Amino acid sequence: MKRFFFFSWLKNVSLTRKLYFVVSLMALLIAIELFTLSFMIHTLSSTRALVEAEGLWSKAEKDAVYSLTKYGYTHNEKDYQQYLKLLAVPMGDRKARLELMKPNFNYAIVSEGFKEGRVNPADIDGCIKLLTRFHSISYINSAITIWTQGDYFLDMLQYLGDRLHTQVSLSAAPADKINLTQDEIYQLNEKLTVLEDNFSSTLGEGSRWIEGLILKILFSIAITVEFTGLFLTISVSRAISKGINEVVRIAGTVAKADFSDRAKVFSKDEIGLLAVTFNQMIDDLQKKIAEEKKAEDALRDQKDLYETLLKTESEMGEGVSITENEKIIYVNDAVCNIYGYSREEILQLRSFIDIVPDEEKKRLAERLRQRISGEREQSTGETKIVRKDGKIIDIEYTVRNITIDGNMQMLSIIRDVTEKRQAEEQLRKEKQRAETAEIAKRVGEQFLANMSHEIRTPMNAIVGFTDVILKTPLSPEQHQYLEAIKTSGDNLLVIINDILDFSRMRSGKIPIEKRGFKLKSIVSACVELMLPKAAEKGIELSARIDKNIPDDLIGDDTRLNQVLINLIANAIKFTSEGEVIVGVKLLSETTECVGIEFAVTDTGIGIPKDKLLTIFEAFTQANNNTARRYGGTGLGLAIVKQLADLQEGSVSVTSEEGKGSCFYFRIKYKKNNMPIAQINSNKVDQKNTLGKLKVLLVEDNAMNQLLAKKVLGDWGWKVDTVENGIEAIEKVKVKDFDVVLMDIQMPEMDGYEATRQIRSNLPEPKCNVPIMAMTAHVMPSEEEKCYKMGMNSYISKPFEVNVLYDKIAAIVKNK
Repeated sequence: MKRFFFFSWLKNVSLTRKLYFVVSLMALLIAIELFTLSFMIHTLSSTRALVEAEGLWSKAEKDAVYSLTKYGYTHNEKDYQQYLKLLAVPMGDRKARLELMKPNFNYAIVSEGFKEGRVNPADIDGCIKLLTRFHSISYINSAITIWTQGDYFLDMLQYLGDRLHTQVSLSAAPADKINLTQDEIYQLNEKLTVLEDNFSSTLGEGSRWIEGLILKILFSIAITVEFTGLFLTISVSRAISKGINEVVRIAGTVAKADFSDRAKVFSKDEIGLLAVTFNQMIDDLQKKIAEEKKAEDALRDQKDLYETLLKTESEMGEGVSITENEKIIYVNDAVCNIYGYSREEILQLRSFIDIVPDEEKKRLAERLRQRISGEREQSTGETKIVRKDGKIIDIEYTVRNITIDGNMQMLSIIRDVTEKRQAEEQLRKEKQRAETAEIAKRVGEQFLANMSHEIRTPMNAIVGFTDVILKTPLSPEQHQYLEAIKTSGDNLLVIINDILDFSRMRSGKIPIEKRGFKLKSIVSACVELMLPKAAEKGIELSARIDKNIPDDLIGDDTRLNQVLINLIANAIKFTSEGEVIVGVKLLSETTECVGIEFAVTDTGIGIPKDKLLTIFEAFTQANNNTARRYGGTGLGLAIVKQLADLQEGSVSVTSEEGKGSCFYFRIKYKKNNMPIAQINSNKVDQKNTLGKLKVLLVEDNAMNQLLAKKVLGDWGWKVDTVENGIEAIEKVKVKDFDVVLMDIQMPEMDGYEATRQIRSNLPEPKCNVPIMAMTAHVMPSEEEKCYKMGMNSYISKPFEVNVLYDKIAAIVKNK
């Protein structure tokens, strides 16, 4: 794997790096060769020194034997001393050898031993390295073994020398003993001679083996260096020549105008880069040739293209003209039709500027100058043209500079947009009217909201005080009058509510909810609510509910309640005697939903047949006498119709004049698989169970202040009164309250801002005081805004006493 990586790397490096690499590798190999040569020469020198040391060792032993023998004859002490001096040579070699045989020898002792053995100091290091490096070689090992065997003979020689010296020193020693010692020395000398011959022979064989090894190594390194250099040179040369030959080959095909082939890239060096560049050059050349050919084709077809364009534009009703230096040189038929001039009349004009209105001439002349000078090659715009018949029309133009036969010309596309501009103007006016209508609608809604607020504010005092007085002792006549006032007030509130509901539905601001409810509870609650009205007129009111209808449904129970209340109230209003029956019937049923029909049947005055189709329209009643006799706005049934449509239901009516009517409301509800608990509709006992509360009443209307203080005082609560938001904030700062009843529309600071500042600026627990909006604003957006501003609850004016108590109790208990 490494070998392939090496060749891949060598192939992709630059030529300079290739050469550097080859030269560096050759230098490294030569250095290795020189180092090896130096090592081998040093080894040969050490071998030579070791052979010389062996010669000195052998000669010293021979000379020592000779001196000792001579001493036996001469008895001359100098001969004996000479013997000792010569014997020191082999003893020094022995000393060095014995130290070398140790695992961790002392270099100084070995060196000292060789010096005593008369080895040249310059050769001592080489001898040590030779013996330590090659001691395991058989030849060297054998020589060392023979050398070791010589220790015995040296010891014997020393013994015989000492004995001979002792015998000679004793003048009385017999001659035969001396002769016997000399005989032993001769015999020892012969054995030493044999040993020395073997040592010299073995050492010579080892020397020759080392020389042969050195020659083989030197030859191998030389061959490796030569072949490696030759291989790298050939490889680099072939890689270079291969890439160059490929480029030359592709150059030959390009010379023959053949651009189909590309040079193969063998490496990423300069030759590979040359091939890549050459291929890019061929691509660019081929692209340029193709573009030139395309341009030639375009130029060749330009005339036909312009002719086709002019003809096509003319058939499409768009005018085309060509001008050169302001002079008109061509127009198609469409231009003649648009301008109302003949082609000859147009070609005689100095320029098109001649037939534009005076107020347009200067602007168009400047644009024409810019196009002729080349400042603008293309422009789009609109202007007016005076036709031959004097009619001024709107045209839209696009002008572009073109070059034909070396001449700069202007091609203009002209369209008559007079009808388009007239349509746009009509659309603008319609949009303006629609925006005006929307503004009027918003103003109307705001007017209704303001009207409702202004009426509800005094109505709160009227209805409230009427309820208060009705609870006091009264004469029958006084009670009758107050009941009339209460009835009139209630009727007025119904009218106001109908108008607001109708306005909200017309603007699409009534959402339809999807939640669980119990059908029987809704129907029963509606009937129970209307029973007092029916009882006042002596009418029987009852409900008949199909037992097969599931009680737990999903839909908007509030809107169902509103529809039923409107229909029941309508039936009671127009029935003088008899009965009103609320029937609930199952029309269809699936696993997921049910179809239900609500039928409100009365025995009232009935509806004329010619009014049945319009009875659900706004502000419609059976006749004028009905409106005068029974009152109302004519919005109740219109509200029912719109509520039914919002819930994807339907309403209809059957009636016979003088006998009664039956109103139908049909709708589909989904079944509720998670039934809700039965709601207890019994009214909460109005008796005070909250203790003595401290209440802050924020109200600017004196009558409403008086009413609220009366109602709250009857419950035993202590009431503080202020007239605007600023006073309310100051009051909350200095005094603790259990609840704040906050009007919305007040002078100086309204209830929204006062609530915001209490929640944001006052410390705890002041900032957490329960606040309930008590306002004549009854739009849903107002209630949502109250909660967003931080209020805890909401009640509209006029309020019902029980409802007021329940809502205060809820927020105080959750405090």
